[in-house]
Amino acid sequence: MPFGSGKSFLQHGVASWLAGGWEVDSIVTIATGNPFTVTLATGVNNGAPSWPDRTGSGRLAHPRQWRWFDTTAFVPPHSNTYGNSARSVLYGPGTSNVDFSVQRNFRISESVRLQFRADAFNAFNHPNFLNPNASIGSATAGVISGTNLDNRDMQLSAKIVF
Repeated sequence: MPFGSGKSFLQHGVASWLAGGWEVDSIVTIATGNPFTVTLATGVNNGAPSWPDRTGSGRLAHPRQWRWFDTTAFVPPHSNTYGNSARSVLYGPGTSNVDFSVQRNFRISESVRLQFRADAFNAFNHPNFLNPNASIGSATAGVISGTNLDNRDMQLSAKIVF
């Protein structure tokens, strides 16, 4: 931060001591969703793997956690045939996360300093959801029922550097 001795602002006095020596760090992660493959809850090929027939795109204009994709666009194929749906045809929800840290160094002597640090992981407590249940025929097909990152996690720490 630009405050304190040798910086642009508040170079002298008590305000310099209070405001100087702080460091601010953050990591911002923004990513698109992972692809997933729509499958069938029960096979139609006498125990062999089965995939559905795709009759539409399966994408929704405004997906929500309780209905992420159009499950009616995927239907079971005829007996003893494989469906025409490809692998990884739909995408799950994206990820956005901000980790934030602030720290301050206090000089104790010429070669010893105390470092105080406060960290916030997922600082804005933003939920990042898993892919939906993609098993056609399941009661929860198209529903997202979990998250892939922890809730906000905060920690305070101090260390002596010598």
